[in-house]
Amino acid sequence: MWGKFMRAVSLTNRGGRKNNEDYVGYANSDKLWCFVVCDGLGGQSFGEVASEIVCETVCKSFKKAPELSGKALYRYIEKAASVLGEERESTKSNMSSTIVALVTDGEKAVWAHSGDSRLYYISKKRISQITDDHSIAFRDFKEGIITFDEIRTSPNQNKLLSSISDIDDLNFDVSEVIDLKKGDAFVLCTDGFWEYVYEDDIEKSFAKTKSPKEWLEKMLESLHENEKENNDNYSAIAVEV
Repeated sequence: MWGKFMRAVSLTNRGGRKNNEDYVGYANSDKLWCFVVCDGLGGQSFGEVASEIVCETVCKSFKKAPELSGKALYRYIEKAASVLGEERESTKSNMSSTIVALVTDGEKAVWAHSGDSRLYYISKKRISQITDDHSIAFRDFKEGIITFDEIRTSPNQNKLLSSISDIDDLNFDVSEVIDLKKGDAFVLCTDGFWEYVYEDDIEKSFAKTKSPKEWLEKMLESLHENEKENNDNYSAIAVEV
């Protein structure tokens, strides 16, 4: 996928699971792009439904009123929560979904997230995780109970403190708008991806490749080297500006 100011590529895979509850999507309008990665929860195929609803609703809302601002991104996710809430009511389910979303024009960017899907940012060839997981494991890390590396193997890793479910239980973080530099890059990904692709792998593979496609392929090699049997669904979008 090629835009005037950026290049991007995505992947989603069911891993070792029967169903793929991850969902990735994007939308563009003129010079603006919106990238979204979701990981559904709920069981009995409801996770698949939840992630698709949230992702597609955010993308459609962006297409209707494209804007690069925290307020606009909040509205897109608010609409997704409303639509998902209606589906929860009609199906009598407790389905929900994580989300990480990025809106950018190649010169500025704003993002939002809920749950443990992550956004990594590379600037000046150095990587930063710019979203804090909404999980008990990440909270344990912040409180000094475990190390950062131990988040991946913590029994509390999948115990989420927030996700997108309905309009009455809306809990997600929205960033300020930041300025970008030529050569900056992002990775949006679900926990099934970052659990086996370490920050060093993301940074080093970025430095060695010349396109998002090559970069994502290198990261996927790291995932396959580290993955375990019956690993989770994994999804990612790599974006270069």
